[in-house]
Amino acid sequence: MSNSESSGSPEPQRLLKIIVISDYICSFCYIGNKALHDAIEACSDLPIRFDVEFRPFTIMCASSPHFDSTDSKKALKRNAYLAKKFGKEQAEAKWKVVTEMAQKVDLEMAEDGIVCRSIQAHRLSVKAYQVGGQLMQTELNSILFDACFAKGDDISDDTFLANAAAKVGLMNKERALEFLKSTETLDCVEKMIEAARANGVNGVPFIIIDGKWALNGVQPMECYLQIFRKLAQSSGSPIPSGISRACSDCKGPILAPALAVQ
Repeated sequence: MSNSESSGSPEPQRLLKIIVISDYICSFCYIGNKALHDAIEACSDLPIRFDVEFRPFTIMCASSPHFDSTDSKKALKRNAYLAKKFGKEQAEAKWKVVTEMAQKVDLEMAEDGIVCRSIQAHRLSVKAYQVGGQLMQTELNSILFDACFAKGDDISDDTFLANAAAKVGLMNKERALEFLKSTETLDCVEKMIEAARANGVNGVPFIIIDGKWALNGVQPMECYLQIFRKLAQSSGSPIPSGISRACSDCKGPILAPALAVQ
């Protein structure tokens, strides 16, 4: 037997498709994104590789009674928005919980921030995945989440988004501004949101792993690791129950529910 035969061929890596339905102004999505990618980084020893695609969802609907403006581009201070929605005392208590959750996964959280429409950011994100796949989209996601929550910036601002597009190499600033003024990818974004709602998604984050596991809400990193290890050992045959299968094998609790439409 030759040395090559005795050592065997490298074990082929199985591709896991992960669809993350998310909104950039959702604090739970910010925290959940970190837990997911921490889990992926911890799987370097497994015979699997990942294709992570973020798909859009909007928790701030046009008819929100707490967003009292007919101007779709108007942004509000987050603390003022939450106080109006929940009352000052309850809003502060809720945000304290969110801040503590973020700190546990080493994420920064600004004292205040901006609540805004996220459709422009989603359009740019979809374009990033079309052009540069998960690597470009993931880099853009990091910029958007960090700006929204760690820095408290307005991610609906076209100049900010154009600079972000240039930073990740999607397009230069001038082309990005033209893109944002157009309707390119808007139909795609709207259809993705409609499809998510038609399939029962009414809150985010909502994560579909390998077309078999559906996770709703912020999950601990250990939950993802258990699923990834299980899938790394499986043959890859589909599970009859489809994407509705729950994360019943995860011993860790759901850290937070999905954030529903406002």
